[in-house]
Amino acid sequence: MIQNDGPDAPIRSILVPTDGSDAAEAALERALRFAELEGATVHVLSVVDTTANPMRFGVAEVADLDRARTELVDGVVDACGDRAPGLEVRGAVRRGRPAETILEYVAEQAIDLLVVGRTGRGGVAEALLGSTADRLVRRSPIPVVVVPDTGEADDRPRGAG
Repeated sequence: MIQNDGPDAPIRSILVPTDGSDAAEAALERALRFAELEGATVHVLSVVDTTANPMRFGVAEVADLDRARTELVDGVVDACGDRAPGLEVRGAVRRGRPAETILEYVAEQAIDLLVVGRTGRGGVAEALLGSTADRLVRRSPIPVVVVPDTGEADDRPRGAG
């Protein structure tokens, strides 16, 4: 159930999906700042996407992916304790299509704000396939903050190889 009742509703919970990328790290930093200002709980979620090519992953590979994502999330949660002492930070790992799984988590946990990283890839592939951030912005019932990856690769002009 979504708790946010409008633009003036307090932000009590913030979700940051992570895949370990620089863009996800930038989103986490922004989410921690929001959480400090609002006194909100931060949720860190990583989604194991085994739906892109289900024939590609066997049981052992999925278990390895789950383990790697769990280690990633646990590491992020631990690091948040050092960066933002006093904030409540929770971690979770789920399986499924990333955008849909993230939105399911939003509903289950009554998240008030979604903060996602955006890589600077763009181009034909993104136009044809869409990105997780784009899907979230289009479908989310709550506000979404999209934080660009500030890495060097994003400083290149569009179309640069």
